[in-house]
Amino acid sequence: MRSPPVNGPQSPASAPVPTDLGIAGRFDARMLRTATVVNLLAMLTGLVAGYGAIGFRFLIGFFQNSILHGRLGFELASPLEQTRGPWMVVIPAAGFLLVAYLVRTFAREARGHGVPEVIEAVMTRGGRMRKRVVSIKALASSLTIATGGSVGREGPIVQIGSAAGSTLGQWFQVRGKDLKTLVGCGAAGAVAATFNTPIAGLVFAIELIVLELNPRSFIPLVISSVFATVVSRWHLGNEPAFIVPEHVLVHPGELVFYFGLGLLAGLVGCLTIWSLYRMEHLFEVAPLPFALKPIIGGLSLGAIGYFVPEVYGVGYETVSAVVQQNAEFATILLLVFLKILAMSLTLSAGGSGGVFAPSLFIGAMLGGAYGWVVNDWFPAMSAGYGAYALVGMAAVFAATSRATFTAIVILFEMTLDYSIILPLMFVCVIADQVAVAILKDTTIYSLKLKRKGLTFANDLGINVLSVTPIKNVMNDDVEVLHVDMTLAQAQEVTQRQGHHVYPAIGGKGVLAGIVRPRELARAIKRDGPEGRVADLAQEAPIVAHPDETVMTALRRIGDEPDPHVVVVDRWDRKLLGIATPTDLLRLSSRES
Repeated sequence: MRSPPVNGPQSPASAPVPTDLGIAGRFDARMLRTATVVNLLAMLTGLVAGYGAIGFRFLIGFFQNSILHGRLGFELASPLEQTRGPWMVVIPAAGFLLVAYLVRTFAREARGHGVPEVIEAVMTRGGRMRKRVVSIKALASSLTIATGGSVGREGPIVQIGSAAGSTLGQWFQVRGKDLKTLVGCGAAGAVAATFNTPIAGLVFAIELIVLELNPRSFIPLVISSVFATVVSRWHLGNEPAFIVPEHVLVHPGELVFYFGLGLLAGLVGCLTIWSLYRMEHLFEVAPLPFALKPIIGGLSLGAIGYFVPEVYGVGYETVSAVVQQNAEFATILLLVFLKILAMSLTLSAGGSGGVFAPSLFIGAMLGGAYGWVVNDWFPAMSAGYGAYALVGMAAVFAATSRATFTAIVILFEMTLDYSIILPLMFVCVIADQVAVAILKDTTIYSLKLKRKGLTFANDLGINVLSVTPIKNVMNDDVEVLHVDMTLAQAQEVTQRQGHHVYPAIGGKGVLAGIVRPRELARAIKRDGPEGRVADLAQEAPIVAHPDETVMTALRRIGDEPDPHVVVVDRWDRKLLGIATPTDLLRLSSRES
């Protein structure tokens, strides 16, 4: 307890008024300075993302005009009107081959659809991304789309914008969650500028990248999304992505039909995920030379596109035709499955591009075909098939990504059709739940991460301990004891190092148990120094495999008084490292 003042207690009126705010005041000032810097960088990130989206759009247009039409131009050109004729069978193969070598040589993370790579950077590298990703991703994806690749623009621009935010944060030495927030700012600005959807860009970043909703991250995300959208609208205009007729819920009973669409969208979303990663696996394990894989994938896509050119490129022209009810039933039904195949071939063969637009395309075709049947059978109780196409777009994306809030908001902002909001919300959550029932926590983004041994859950309340593999926090430079050591030799090691626990290993580094210095000292006193470590080693109470999460390891600690986690290989029990309580605490401190 503190000693009382020498002159006795003072009344509140006579007590001195503190003039120094002390630690609290300095802390608030520091936080204010940090927040100001982050918000200014968020504004700059939004501007960069906005101009990056415009530049990427012009780059695609340049390659499309050059390759598909043989002319100079920067506006987006439709592959449906290409002038290359039969050459379109081989043009995708040439484009994929060029992209594959470009990515392999300069930035391997530029391959694929972009968003998983951003999530991986946030999860495993604290938001750090290489600067070269911006240019290589832009070039690789624009070439993929321009040569007929069946992918979208949003994944690449998300990766480009996020890399820009990461680069700015690293330049200004931003650390911890603030750097991850700037990565999210790049993603928010990219989506906002690409689709003219500022709210959806914000929600996308919250739901998939930063995974939190608090003022520290929310305010910078809003700033970035606003400035990116201003740039986009200033240069490209303020028109919705799709001009659609007004659709309404014709009859309350129509929700039954929309429920059916939700079930189908969930199933098709699962089929899309399965098809993409099954195709990628087949290309990865195929015993073929590196150059042959993009050629085979490109020729396959070219052969499909030669007869059904709607599968080429992003496909928004076809989507617009369906939502405006200017398409044929047989065509849109066929395109559901051909687009899944075309997207899978493009990404598996080494192409670079997003899966967001293909998901919207597949959903529009599915909804259009389903709505056609419903409207034909129940014309008095249902809207035209364009309404079902609109709802289907968001529903399939919700099923594939589990970013259901994003799906609802972005479809609304892309069409500005509020009258469709009730069936839109209903169908999206049904599709989401169907996907959850079939694939659990697997999404089109998380499966790619899971194949790398990472755990991702798009849960805003997610604990970092629940998604971080134990291998990311363990110490692999471990002082070990060998089972054939004498106790005296072992004691020399323990006295030199001063650790609380020492793994004991046998032949080929296989874990035999653990030894604690205090028990070692007792054994020497009791049995003499010539005993063997093999006789003293005890079974390790807490053992984890490298791909298991920190939270999984923590649950095994329970009431164990010495909570050291020994990490061993899942198959041969070879010692890989050890995680101490300090390592686990350090993980939490890095997030602050």
